[in-house]
Amino acid sequence: MTFRRTLPLVALALAGAPLPVLAAEPEFLFSGIGQAAGVYATSPAPGGDRWSAYAGYGLTGEMEVTTDSGMRYGLVGTIGSGDYERSLNRPGTNEKVTLNEGYIYLTSAWGGLRIGDEDGAAKRAIDLMPLIGGGQFDGYWTGGAGAEPFADHLGRNSDDATKILYETPRLFGLRAGLSYAPERDSLVEDLKDPSFVPAEDDFWEFGLNYRGDAAAVSYELAAGYGLGEGGAPGVDDTRHLSLAGLLLYGGFSAGAVWFDDEVGLPGGGGTDVNGLTLQGNYENGPYGLTVWWQTQEADAISDYEAYGLGLSWRVRPEATLGLDLVRYANEPVGPANNDKGVAVQVSGTLRF
Repeated sequence: MTFRRTLPLVALALAGAPLPVLAAEPEFLFSGIGQAAGVYATSPAPGGDRWSAYAGYGLTGEMEVTTDSGMRYGLVGTIGSGDYERSLNRPGTNEKVTLNEGYIYLTSAWGGLRIGDEDGAAKRAIDLMPLIGGGQFDGYWTGGAGAEPFADHLGRNSDDATKILYETPRLFGLRAGLSYAPERDSLVEDLKDPSFVPAEDDFWEFGLNYRGDAAAVSYELAAGYGLGEGGAPGVDDTRHLSLAGLLLYGGFSAGAVWFDDEVGLPGGGGTDVNGLTLQGNYENGPYGLTVWWQTQEADAISDYEAYGLGLSWRVRPEATLGLDLVRYANEPVGPANNDKGVAVQVSGTLRF
């Protein structure tokens, strides 16, 4: 039996396997997020409306045990409206309720091991950075219902496919990660990342993340690499490279994410997709300001560009209001109509 077939069985076996009881009672942790938004777009996407509203939520539960030796192990599950990016804790807007992520983990002085449905090493290396969301202070413009669809600033990755993930402890500021997903598929979630690329097999991801300080400035650098085998006859492999950086000084931050994807196409051949996102933020107490710009090019398919201004107000520790002004343009190659317009969005976020 191949590792591809045994990975889900190993995950289930470990989830139910008895571990040495070297600590007191397990600790249970719960968190949640809910977001709702209304948006007006002067040029809605095909099939969209000028006025639209959307919402998303995520509820996460965790059971964790800490042994006398300091080793921690546990189980995590997230139920909600679909995938969300961890850096800004943003849920998706899928209609169906799904168990978005579910995995078991083991953390010790030798690093961390996770088995189940979880983000891969390349995505985690970059998306765990704070304040890089590809738009809006709390990142919720990326729902963009009714406006031109948002272009993912992270590029191609294994998403929440069932996988095994190992990350080293952070030594001298550096952490490395490696993950393997037998297929770009999930035991518990219908992956919703829209793509013209058939789901890959044997998806490997590598990630590096470094944190440091220079005088009063903190910085973070990251790199990710992904490789997936074509999941259909005549389809090329998928290759992914991403680089990111973040600077923090007082209430100011500035960050950038660049990626380049080589993706296989049905029938053979392939195309190159690359994108760049720049974002700056300023926080003063409960108030926040964001400016951002993003571009993405797909060979022989389309050119996408968007930029915007986001304002946020934390009215209570668990509640935030947001206002966003966005200018977007999507120029398909060929006879398709160009989509250019302006969107105004008002949103609210609740966390606990």
